[in-house]
Amino acid sequence: MREFLVRARPRWRTGSLLALLAVWMCGPATWAAEGEPKDVPLLRGVSQVQDTLQDANPFFRDTNLNLRLRTYYRGVQNTTPDKSQEAWAAGGWLEYKSGWLLDTLQVGGTLFGTFPLYAPENRDGTGLLKTRQEGFVVPGIAYGALRYKEYATLTGFRQYVDTPYINRQDSRMVPRTNEGVMVGGKLGVLEYLGGYLWTHKPRDSDVFKSFAELAGVAGKDRGTMVGNLKVSPLAGLTFTLHDSLTPDIFNTFYVDGEYAWQVTPDVSLRIAGQYTDQRSVGQDLTTSSAFTEWVTNAGGGRVLLTYKGATLKGAFTSTGPGNTIQTPYGSYPGYISQLFNDFNRANETAWLLGLAYDFKIAGLPGFTANFEFSAGTNAIDPVTRAPAPNEREYNLSLSHKFLQGALRGLSLDAMGAVLDYTNSGRTGLQLRIIMNYEFDLL
Repeated sequence: MREFLVRARPRWRTGSLLALLAVWMCGPATWAAEGEPKDVPLLRGVSQVQDTLQDANPFFRDTNLNLRLRTYYRGVQNTTPDKSQEAWAAGGWLEYKSGWLLDTLQVGGTLFGTFPLYAPENRDGTGLLKTRQEGFVVPGIAYGALRYKEYATLTGFRQYVDTPYINRQDSRMVPRTNEGVMVGGKLGVLEYLGGYLWTHKPRDSDVFKSFAELAGVAGKDRGTMVGNLKVSPLAGLTFTLHDSLTPDIFNTFYVDGEYAWQVTPDVSLRIAGQYTDQRSVGQDLTTSSAFTEWVTNAGGGRVLLTYKGATLKGAFTSTGPGNTIQTPYGSYPGYISQLFNDFNRANETAWLLGLAYDFKIAGLPGFTANFEFSAGTNAIDPVTRAPAPNEREYNLSLSHKFLQGALRGLSLDAMGAVLDYTNSGRTGLQLRIIMNYEFDLL
């Protein structure tokens, strides 16, 4: 880890950095006047703005303008082979949403940006910046939406999609977004979402790319059809079904169920299970498996037992031998998804034990801690079919979110991980330090 502290020349103009740091340092002192209600957006606290908007059309009156600032340090060090990644970035996004015109039409957009504060050129690959440690700005969200009550909302062009295998994966500086047409809504106990996406923007890029390219197939233009259902038939019981198809790449089917039971006022229990079936389709253009046509699966279970502020966690997963579960379009929904690894390698069996604590019970609201230990065995390389090293990972995270006062909306997260590839001499270290500050402008 000492290597992370070596100085390097910044790759962004000094004036830009000073302006950005000024926003960070001066913002908390100016966002809320003394005695002003904390939930009032900044500009709506101005009487002239308030008077202008209160009698305006709902399209303008209900406009939301939100700002999220983020600074993020990520350092990764692996041994055998020796490979280090490191960057410290700052940026965030500005989000605009109109109100609903005639309770039917809405437009919105979000501008994302990330800029290097400290970015050694020889330690690229953190995902906080573009390749070669470069910053970027991108209008990642730009959409129009039509709705009919809560039953159906049709959204077109650049948008978030949040499903088990296609999602925003907001774990770096900038989240993933998509271009496409989606329709979703709620019908009683059923929530649905479905449509067609033609391109997808990764977290470390300002370019929207085809789903085939993101799956490792260069020069092919393929989109993805996606459908998602969430059913809550009883209090505490939820089922999710998902299917996404990228022609000539692969199809992913996923189902899970979870039941939450309040045993006593101080004790709660959550039990969940999940299953994924993933297989190549069409021309099978991917090269991620030794087989011309491949099929794999993954299943698992999880138990969360909470007593007051403490939660004891246990989980297991098992992945089929056909291939490693492919996740090029978002985060992996498996119960054992850690800072280094998702424990979804071909033929891998994994388990997890963890303990989390919410210090609200101890008089420190907003502060939480979480420790998890995971282990995976019997994995194989999906192409060569050779045995892969067993792995053990230790994750620790500490988080604090300010819940009131002038710093409300500020959150701090520190995460560390140790990865041990047993009997191979390989280890890995990872450190993440993240600060978010979000507040409403309008």
